Amino acid sequence: MEIVVLDSAHKHHITDESIDFCLLHFRNDLVIDDSPLKRLFVGFDHHGTTLEIITIEDEETDIMYVIHAMQITKQYFYLLEEGGTI
Repeated sequence: MEIVVLDSAHKHHITDESIDFCLLHFRNDLVIDDSPLKRLFVGFDHHGTTLEIITIEDEETDIMYVIHAMQITKQYFYLLEEGGTI
């Protein structure tokens, strides 16, 4: 699947490198909506910074659009914990 980072994902100054690393090594994910498929990923970037990333997937073109990326907020921190539930 191709990953395309939209300008809106840079609002909080998260780099493409950090986004790519987190998406390739995410710790947990959560489906937010299913039409189109919208997912929240949580994990770490290559520096160990905790991130939350929101994507929209276009299944027809096999492209994942990153629309939001920032340091993780308290509301999703539980998803990083070992054995955390989704």
